[in-house]
Amino acid sequence: MKILIICLALLVVFSTASWIYVDGLAYKTVHVEAGIEVSASDILKQADSGAVFTQDSQPFDIAVPGEYRVRVKSGLFTHSCTLVIQDTLPPQATAVPVMREAGEAFGASAFVTDITDATQVTVSYVKEPDFSRTGEQEVQVILTDRGGNWTVVDSTLYLIRLAEDVTMEAGGEAPDIHSFVEAGRDAVFLTRMSEIDFNQVGDHEVLLEIDGETYASTLRVVDTVPPRLEVHDVESFLQVPGKPEDFVASAEDATELAFSFRQEPDLSLAGTQEVEIVARDSGGNETAAWASLTLREDTEAPVIHGAVDLDYFLGESISYRKNVTVEDNCQEGVTLEVDTSAVDLTTEGVYPVTYTATDLAGNQSSATVNLTVRARMYSEEEMYAYADAVLEEIIEPDMSLRDKAWAIYSYVLGNVSYINHTEKGDWIRAAYEGLVDKKGDCYAYACAAKALLTRAGIPNLDIRRIPTSFEHYWNLVDVGEGWYHFDTTPRPDHPTIFLWTDAELMEYNAEHYGAFDYDPALYPEIN
Repeated sequence: MKILIICLALLVVFSTASWIYVDGLAYKTVHVEAGIEVSASDILKQADSGAVFTQDSQPFDIAVPGEYRVRVKSGLFTHSCTLVIQDTLPPQATAVPVMREAGEAFGASAFVTDITDATQVTVSYVKEPDFSRTGEQEVQVILTDRGGNWTVVDSTLYLIRLAEDVTMEAGGEAPDIHSFVEAGRDAVFLTRMSEIDFNQVGDHEVLLEIDGETYASTLRVVDTVPPRLEVHDVESFLQVPGKPEDFVASAEDATELAFSFRQEPDLSLAGTQEVEIVARDSGGNETAAWASLTLREDTEAPVIHGAVDLDYFLGESISYRKNVTVEDNCQEGVTLEVDTSAVDLTTEGVYPVTYTATDLAGNQSSATVNLTVRARMYSEEEMYAYADAVLEEIIEPDMSLRDKAWAIYSYVLGNVSYINHTEKGDWIRAAYEGLVDKKGDCYAYACAAKALLTRAGIPNLDIRRIPTSFEHYWNLVDVGEGWYHFDTTPRPDHPTIFLWTDAELMEYNAEHYGAFDYDPALYPEIN
């Protein structure tokens, strides 16, 4: 019993001493600058990384000044402390000059950037600027934090007056920069004003750069001035349609004009009637003027000119209207018909061709000519004359035979158009068709080349494929070095068969289904 009483006494003494000791481990009051992180260990006089705030500790925000009652548990003990968060430092910021359009009010925060403070900062004007006054003015803004600390920042406000739209009369002088902006230290157009059509009614976006900032406005091109119009009287014939432009002596306007009749004239009424001509511009402005239209009956038949006898060669093309014209006292609506129903272009003979001209009034005139259809007679002399004319264009006196042959090869290949069939057996005709008509198949190509080679003094021979399912013709030439193959006919794979040896041609022949098979016994030895 005595032992138990002693133990209880010791426990009371120990317990009382412990609480006094524990209270001495924590600060009663802790002052912290706002924004500084606070941990449970900071409440203790000796650091304890295991210390924590208890659940019944008053929550606190380091960005909100105030006094907070907190409790910290460290080991077996819990400590109470008053945490005082205070804000003693004024906020900091960088001044920003501002340029805006006049009349637009805005908040003070536009004048500062990079605001730094541990607590929330409000920005307000020391004195609100005059947002209606253009030009430059000094502005002071005050920054106040949650702790009541404040800083005044000096900045600059520059107000411009930018026109939302600028209106100009079509055809007038282009507006300058001051038409769009009243005040601007460095105002320039970004839009190329020279590319705007000031004679065309419409709206155009105009971009401007003012002190490095881009602004947009609208240029409205309007037309409010009516056109100037002068008219004159017109005489015409019954039923002949007229245009309002026929009555216009002169007209002027800044924009494009369109002319019309207020009421269409009566084209069946002989005599004089009044017509009202209306000129309307792109802006919708109108000017009207009266003129007289006198209509009379047309009794005069048209006259046909140039209708003469024609010659036609079988196989050629023909133009019946070439050089034929019609003249009439009223040229409007005159038609020319050609009756060739009696003509047979495939048979030699003489056939009538009748031209009939008719005007709007129904007056007619006719002319009948003879068309002579005959076969063309091809003479060697005529064909060689054409060949000589070609050589005069492509041959120079100092050319070698090889150079002349190349000039001939290039000319035939580049000037004759390929067609599927040419009559065989008459080389003069085929050469004529190649040189003059500039068309033909391989026979015409070979014959045209033969004529040019011969007249150029280059020895040449005809050579042909051994007839099977199709024929092919080309040339052999000797430019002083022996016989070589010479083929001007175009082929799908575009070979240049100019002075090819027999080995070269046969190699090509083997790859192209025997296109150049020939009988060597019929020709001299080929290199």
